Amino acid sequence: MRYDLSELSLGLFDALWNGDLEACLEQVDEGFSFVSPLTNAHETARDQLKSYCQRARSLCKVLTYRVLEVRRVFETDDTCTLLVLGNVIDPSRGISGFRCTFVWRIHPDAPGLVHMHFSLPLASPEPATDAFTPDVQPQDAPLILRDTDGRSHVVYRSEVLYLESRHQYTIVHLPERQIRVRSALSELLREFPAYFVRVHRGYAINVLRIDQVARKEIRLDDGTQIPVPERRSKQVREEVLDAMVRARLVPEQGTVAPPPRRKRP
Repeated sequence: MRYDLSELSLGLFDALWNGDLEACLEQVDEGFSFVSPLTNAHETARDQLKSYCQRARSLCKVLTYRVLEVRRVFETDDTCTLLVLGNVIDPSRGISGFRCTFVWRIHPDAPGLVHMHFSLPLASPEPATDAFTPDVQPQDAPLILRDTDGRSHVVYRSEVLYLESRHQYTIVHLPERQIRVRSALSELLREFPAYFVRVHRGYAINVLRIDQVARKEIRLDDGTQIPVPERRSKQVREEVLDAMVRARLVPEQGTVAPPPRRKRP
């Protein structure tokens, strides 16, 4: 059976808005995580969802919502991330924006929800869809890096796969080369946009190059496997998903996508 994930996400958002816990739990898959401004992050995801639904039942009596857009922002063979954007209408305070992220795991029989992130409020009244400016400000003007041998390299940030800390040095990993820079990882990260996420003390990855996220590692699209500390697994996944969603919100004419690859002579 083929499922319409946009319709499923809209139905799930309506259940979330109205505090229908049972309808929400019917869609939850193994490893589910939940983030919202109205819950305690130290609770389990299911307990947070339960707490949220209890509060939502009173809020929905005085507030209404309107969906402006549903975006499919990231997709692989077994996962799909959708973003629901809209307005919250409060008779006493006016209109504000909301954003709800749904990450679905695709199974042969039916999809299951593995992550839900609800943000409120977000925007000024009656925003156009392009007005939902992401927190990420992509930077893809050429970056000049000097390696430890004194040679200068021209690097486009979006082409970088990941950054690796080596004591007082950082290795910049690109698809066809590596650059060793005399700079600490934390210092070099200041030169990179927020779609680079530090997932480990020794690694920061470009979320636009992710192929798969697992509990103990993240696999990039070149096959590289980056370890994730098990105790930070959930936090890392949420940071990565949030950065990924915000980065994918950049219009296609923006500069997130890597520049055309230059043929080597």
